[in-house]
This record gives sequence, structure tokens and C-alpha cells, in this order.
Amino acid sequence: MILNNQPLPWRYQRSTSLCSLCLTCLAIIATPKIARAQVFDERFDSWPVDLKLKGTILVAETASVSPELLKTLGDTQKQSLIVFTNQAVTNVIAATYEPIFNEVKSCELTPEFQYDASHGADVIAWHDVRSADEIPLQQLKQLESWFRAHIEKGKALLVFGPQAKILSKVFVASIINQDPVIATGMNLIPDCALETGFSTSAPYKQQLLSVLASHPRCVGIGLEKNTAILFRGRKVRVLGDGQATFMLTANEHQPVRVQTISNDASSRRQPEKSLVDLTEWRRDAIDRTLEPFPPEKTETPIVDKGTLIIVGGGGMPKGLIGQFVEAAGGVENAKLVYIPCEEEDVVSPEQGMVASWKSMGVTNASFLHTKDRVRANSDEAFLAPLKDATGIWFGGGRQWNLADSYYGTLAHQMMKDVVRKGGVIGGSSAGASIQARYLARATPIENFKIMAPGYERGGLGFISGVAIDQHFTQRGRQPDMTQLVNRYPQLLGIGLDEATAITVKGSIAQVSGRGKVHFYDRTQPVYPDRPDFVALEDGQSYDLAKRQVIENP
Repeated sequence: MILNNQPLPWRYQRSTSLCSLCLTCLAIIATPKIARAQVFDERFDSWPVDLKLKGTILVAETASVSPELLKTLGDTQKQSLIVFTNQAVTNVIAATYEPIFNEVKSCELTPEFQYDASHGADVIAWHDVRSADEIPLQQLKQLESWFRAHIEKGKALLVFGPQAKILSKVFVASIINQDPVIATGMNLIPDCALETGFSTSAPYKQQLLSVLASHPRCVGIGLEKNTAILFRGRKVRVLGDGQATFMLTANEHQPVRVQTISNDASSRRQPEKSLVDLTEWRRDAIDRTLEPFPPEKTETPIVDKGTLIIVGGGGMPKGLIGQFVEAAGGVENAKLVYIPCEEEDVVSPEQGMVASWKSMGVTNASFLHTKDRVRANSDEAFLAPLKDATGIWFGGGRQWNLADSYYGTLAHQMMKDVVRKGGVIGGSSAGASIQARYLARATPIENFKIMAPGYERGGLGFISGVAIDQHFTQRGRQPDMTQLVNRYPQLLGIGLDEATAITVKGSIAQVSGRGKVHFYDRTQPVYPDRPDFVALEDGQSYDLAKRQVIENP
């Protein structure tokens, strides 16, 4: 196989014990070399840079094709298809596709066959009755090269047959003396261990867990017979009548994580029954190999220098943006950067916040946006506005986007430097939650859960020891924060109503706006007949370090 363009041996060793491999993995992660690579404690190298597939992959163990499966590819009547097979029945298979696609070409995978990927079809389909270990290594390398180039162009790949699991990072090639022989795959389905012909019975689960024991940073995916699975971008769906089971291995602090999804059209109100965000699962797998987070003893929530302005979304307290500009040096001296919270790779060059600043007289105002972590970590031109910035404002949206783009990057470090140099960081809604080191409500699928596996360690950490939620009373989120601080009593919970903010200097948080700010402190007793929080209004203040209300004179 070839992985990340580097040749790798075809076979791995048999599965090794979970304990020894996890300890080895932890030791590698914790080496001083990695620590020295970062000048702050958030890591760049630990997290994936390929956040989503550029194309589409459809996988099924069965060799048959149904028109229903192909509907997921869009308007196939405008698309061309090339079919790869290993049998002299290519014309029969091609005939299945001819009524569906605009153009169909069928090719048998003989040793002499060559495919010009630079002029390829819109869709590639690979049908093969051989198991993965029966396919010659050289042919697999060639196919991987073609498939990778195809996916990088944003096109679709269909794989039908028992060899389908070879698309994942690792897979079970065979069983010898009841032990799985684990092989390296193409990693076109990144950081996964895919098993076809899966069953939810104990033997199948244990086999997949044994793979994860030796590869704890992988996501296990078990695909039942006569079932297809669709990977598009970062989302995963099931097609057909069966199920797909997702699994992560346990560690000393967390049990095995299991989720089963199916093709359930009635699950719109519960999308987790039919949809998985693969990046979230990949992050959770990585997170399980790192030191526990949040730590039992968190840093005291103090902003030594500079100012934080944290807004609950749904509008802005009167005069707050003016205060932000003044804290950044005033209209004549402020150097402001707006960072939108968007899932799209490209955003409009016209950003309302930047226009607002300029209308106030600020001459040095710009915005930054990227979904490319490498760019956020190394592109000097991109990073240039952060070098001298005196104020940064984070926009609203879904906060996991900001974690994906910036967590652990050089951009992240430079953002922290703004506060260290006495500047100001502000943000509303997602831009409020992202300011804490612990990231609340960052589930990529819906946002109903306040604790998101894989994203809790995703906040940009301008302040530690707190968890920040927004749209608080308006969306009835009080029970969620209760759940969070019950699980992590070391954190101070902060829930901000809409059009309400706290301005933090040192350890003092001053409330402004029309709503309230709720502080959840589990160092204090909770009584069944009283609220488990303290709610403050405009003009009141709270000492985050001492966890107490500051009484006005």
C-alpha cells in the first residue's frame, strides 16, 4: 500500500494488546520533542489537517448496484463513468450503468491496463470479487494513485465487493489462529478501520476492537452485509436496509464509544441516528490518546493583561463595539482583525463587522478566514494582520469551525499574543464560547449537546477554568450547564443571555446588556429548592477567581 504518498509494507503484525500499545502511543505523544515544537501547550501536530474529503466515496460489500444508491451522486445523466473490474464480464456490469449515466466505459484490470487520471471520468466504479489480500501489490498501488487523484478533484468513487475495506487506513486482511492479521490500506477513508460483512454480535465487535487496540487513533466502522455507506465531505450516511457501527477503543478514563446509524428517513429530529461527523470521531480518537481533559485542577480564570469581551449572541449591548475599539487603542490607533466562524472554504470579501469599524473611523481593519490548518500555521501573508493586531473579534456560527481552523496553529498563538500584549479579544455566540480553553456546545451535528467528544479540547483558551454557553435563557440551556458542571465541577460555568455580555479584566467580569449572566459554581452546595447558579444583571460584577459576586458599594 501507499499511505500519504509513502510506500508501506503490505502486512502489519497481528493484533497486540491494548495496554502495551496505548502506553507506547502515549509515550510518543508526550515526548519532549513534540513539546518543544510548540511554544504554547496546544498542539498542532496532534490534529488532522485533512478535515474533509474533497470528493465522495460510496462503499458496499455487495457486488450489485441499485439505482437508489446512485441517486446520491446527483444528476448522473450529465456524468461520465468508468468501471474497473477484474473479470471478463465488464460489459455486463457496464450495462447496469448505461441507463443511468451519460457515458459509460468498462475496463478489465489486466497487468497491461493503464488509466489516464488527468483525463478521467466524473465517476469511477471499482467492482472486484477478490478479497484484499488476493490483489497484487503493484496493482493496488496503481489503483490507489488513480483513486487519490480522482478524489482530490472533488469527484466520486464507488467501490463494490469484499475488497472495499482496503480504502480505510487499516483493515483485517485475514484471520490466523483466531487472531486478525492487520494490513495497511489506502487511507482514502482517513484514520478509519473499515470492516465489511459486520454484525453487532460480540465476536465481530471484539475483532474490530482488537484492531483499534493496536491503532487507537483510528475510528472503527463496521458495515453490515447488503448495506452501503456514503462518505461526503466530513459527513457519513448509510444507504440500504442495514446499519453501520462506529467504535472507539477505551482508555483508562473513558469506556468504548459505540454509535450505530441506519438509513432512517424519520430521524430528522434525531440526526445522530442516521448521520455521523467523521472529523468529530477522528478528533475523539486522538483525544483519547492524550492526557485527560479538562484536567482535575484547572488554571485560575484570570486575564493577566488585556481585555476579553464575551457576548451571548442575539444582539449587542449598547455601546459595546465602541468599548471594544477603545480597548484596542481607539479609532486612530486600533489595528483590528475580524475572524468569521464559517464552514465554507471561501467567504464574502465584504464583512459587516469590518465595514462597521471603518464607519466608526478605524483605518486599520481587516478579516481573516481559512479552513486550511497548514495555512493558519505557516502562511506568512495570511498571518501578517495578526502580528500587530490590537483587537480581534470572533463572529457567530458553529464554534467547532474555529477549533478546526485554528486550534494549535501559529495563528492561535498569535491570537493569544494579542491579549498578552494588552490588547482585546471579543466575540459573540460562537465567538463567546471559543474564548474559553474548554469548548462548550461544539457538536458538528446539531448543537443540542453541550459536551462534544473530540471538541472539548478545542477552545482557543484566552481564559481558562471556565465553560461558556450562549443564547442561554432564550434557548432553555440551563439544564445543559447543570449537566456540564456536575461532570466537570472544576470548571466555572458561564451562561450568557442574548444581547448580554461580560467584560473581563484580571479576574473581574462585569455584566452589561438587557439580559442576565449565569454563573455555575460547584464548589458551593446545591439545594433542591434553589437555583444552582447565580444570575447577575447589567452593572453587576463577578470575581471569576474567587467565584463570588462583587457587592456594589
